[in-house]
Amino acid sequence: MNIEKLFEKELRAYFTSHRGISADKLDDVTQKLYEKWSDTPCAELGGKTPRQYVESIDDVKTLVSLALESVRGGGEPAPLYVERISRMPHASIELKEILLSSEKESVRIVASELLDRIGDTPVSDYVEIVFDPDTPTDLRETLISRLEGEDGLAEILIPRISETEGGAKFILAELLARSGEVDERIYELLIGLLDEKGAVAYVSQLLSAYGDPRAIEKLSMIAETCDYADYIDIRNAVEALGGELALRLSWDNDASYKKIKGE
Repeated sequence: MNIEKLFEKELRAYFTSHRGISADKLDDVTQKLYEKWSDTPCAELGGKTPRQYVESIDDVKTLVSLALESVRGGGEPAPLYVERISRMPHASIELKEILLSSEKESVRIVASELLDRIGDTPVSDYVEIVFDPDTPTDLRETLISRLEGEDGLAEILIPRISETEGGAKFILAELLARSGEVDERIYELLIGLLDEKGAVAYVSQLLSAYGDPRAIEKLSMIAETCDYADYIDIRNAVEALGGELALRLSWDNDASYKKIKGE
């Protein structure tokens, strides 16, 4: 049963009889109506309330399928299904299968959100998806944010340093720099990325997060000839690492300085 459709019907009927509700109150009204509707007996559900109907479903595969049905159609999963699945740790198996499938991106993202609610972060699976070149951008960014700070992440990622190329190196560097792990291979990866074209500002931020003061020397050297935009990020990184950057006062001919200052 598509309970989202049932609520949409209830919502349309309510707004038909309550015209003139201001836009700033729509979300609040909708939320309160949903809460009331969730605990109101419904003829289409055999007299059960929507909450009772959802709670009566014990089959995990059915619950996950119902939760994702509206997502496949471009909508959001019903909160009642989300809340029910969040109390079913064994739903992880079904959700992981969907995450690793060829389902549309929005469905896979919601599967990861449901895994997060359950409290399950399948680190190895997420890493494989993140570094798959065919992974859609939004899904990759969602999983990167979920991986940050996870235990055991650096142990999985460090062996990838020698085999990762191109833009994936920056994803690897970001995850490792913020992992809390101290390893010479991580430091060498970050320092090496300073030589990549256009990467100084971003890598300076990563070095700041990583926290190794040895980076001050190379950052200071780059600061002597870089443009103003990079200089600002380098200075912030050097100070965060406990150092002090020699002040450069003349930026009259620097295009990035003029742009930042609005000249």
